[in-house]
Amino acid sequence: MKREKKPTSLNIRILVFMILCWAIPLVVFFAFTTISYQQGIVEKAEGLMEDELSNVAAFASIRIGDAITLCQRPSYEKTWENSWKKYEAGSLSVTEYLQEVNASLKGKFYSDERFNLYAFYRYGESKAECFSSRTGIAYNSYVKEIEPGLADIIAMDSSYAYVRIVNGRMFIIRNLYTTTDYERYGTLVVELNKQKIFQDVPADIRENMVICIGSSEDVIDFAGIEEESAQQKLLTQLLAEYDGTSNRVITRMEDRAYNGYLYQEREDNYHIGVVVFAKRSELYSSLYEFYTIVAVMLLLFIPLFCYGVYFLRRHIQIPVERMMQAYQKMEAGEIGVKVGGGVMPNLEFAYMMEGFDRMSGQVKYLFDYVYDEKLARKDAQIQALQAQINPHFLNNTLEMMNWQARMSGDVVVSKMIESLGTVLDYRMNRANVKAIHLAEELQCIDAYFYIMSMRFGQRLSIEREIDEDLLYIMVPPLILQPIVENAIVHGVETIKNGVIRLRVYHDEENVYLEVRNTGKEMTQKDKERIQAILDGDESMLPETTGRHTSIGIQNVNRRIRLVYGEEYGLSIDQTKDFETVSTITIPYNNKEEEKSLKERNEVENELKNMARLNK
Repeated sequence: MKREKKPTSLNIRILVFMILCWAIPLVVFFAFTTISYQQGIVEKAEGLMEDELSNVAAFASIRIGDAITLCQRPSYEKTWENSWKKYEAGSLSVTEYLQEVNASLKGKFYSDERFNLYAFYRYGESKAECFSSRTGIAYNSYVKEIEPGLADIIAMDSSYAYVRIVNGRMFIIRNLYTTTDYERYGTLVVELNKQKIFQDVPADIRENMVICIGSSEDVIDFAGIEEESAQQKLLTQLLAEYDGTSNRVITRMEDRAYNGYLYQEREDNYHIGVVVFAKRSELYSSLYEFYTIVAVMLLLFIPLFCYGVYFLRRHIQIPVERMMQAYQKMEAGEIGVKVGGGVMPNLEFAYMMEGFDRMSGQVKYLFDYVYDEKLARKDAQIQALQAQINPHFLNNTLEMMNWQARMSGDVVVSKMIESLGTVLDYRMNRANVKAIHLAEELQCIDAYFYIMSMRFGQRLSIEREIDEDLLYIMVPPLILQPIVENAIVHGVETIKNGVIRLRVYHDEENVYLEVRNTGKEMTQKDKERIQAILDGDESMLPETTGRHTSIGIQNVNRRIRLVYGEEYGLSIDQTKDFETVSTITIPYNNKEEEKSLKERNEVENELKNMARLNK
């Protein structure tokens, strides 16, 4: 009878494998490490450059924005406008009018180091009648070299502030109009001090930087790039990618010596492009150091390998078998099993044994922890959604309060401020509150209705039908205000006179918070888009107008579903009379305990299934 061949000892197999095959895994390991580390260094260097570019644009945007604000301020102060009206009425001569404007210009721009020059054009005149420069540029040089590059903007019928680079200089151009009847009376041109604009940029970045605004033809060259140089060719290629429309887009190009980066960002009044060059030898210096370290490690690994062979023969086989036996018992369902056989022959396996024993003893704890963790994630989701406060209506309210302060008495302003304070206090103090009484939610809505009634006046009518038995039920905070705001933005604002009806009622199972508003007829496409937004389709959110209200109703629907379940939430439809009906449905009875027990049972079943699959 043929004898069955005895399996080869694990010690012998390990020894033969290590002797014959160690070189392959060693080379693969170091090759993989080198490639991955190289990729990490490159990605880190690229990330730092992208951050620097973003910071440069941010620094410039802040200072350019401040300068634009300063150029817009005279329109709101009405100093120049009043002088112009006096001139038009014949109270001031041309000379007196220009003297008043020039005195104001000197006070605002000449003494400010952020500006190099200013020029003022009286409407209808082709040449600047007020001019002054801190950098010594003559008026004739300005007319010959700078003015032709600004003529198209000066000829525009627009009150926007434009930013343009001409002959390496940065200018802000703004046509001036009266605030009451929008009648043009002049044009203001100021030159920005580019050193002040980019003073926050680190010197090593600024010395290798080129700026373009609106066009790749005129640039500010801080790097001093020479013609026909490698940097000039790289700059030409990068500027060819500048489109004047992209927002927060980075383009990267390289040659043998340099990496070039183009960052484009769109602002309200202009579009900026930032080009930065970096020497590859400096950008990736840490990578070359890493190559040296890898070579040294390869040399040191040879004696360590010899020790590894000894270690595997004497200190691996028996500890592995003991650990495997304990693992098989645990896999069979023996929770709490410990590794037997006495003390381990080395410190490492002793730690592994202790760790395994601790792990086995904590399985019950981990079982409960999974359940608690699931609830914690749910609560975190709810709190994160509640924290999405959209203060868009605040701007309109403050503008209305500004107007009301000028046109009426302090009593009305006080009431508006009090209502606005109620709304803001309610929103800001509800960030970590999971549920409130419905009465508190309605109090915030009353304050919001008051603010809106001040804004729309007789255009807005408000009707309420509230079941007082429901005032003390608990509801998630901030669920009604986004719905009411949506009703005003998409309903009342679109028609001459609007009505909003707020109704709170219930049946045997549910509570209904209903907001009805008059408005224009919704098309089938509108209804499908609204339903997609409620279902969480981010692609259906509008880009600009109405975006915040769309996010608001989506937020409300998601929070209600998270708290009460998928069968509840927000629905929006329109009646035959073109009334838009937004209805929030929540359960009338508290089912939290029942839901909690159900979720715990689900977690227990999941863990039991996992244990069976591991067998």
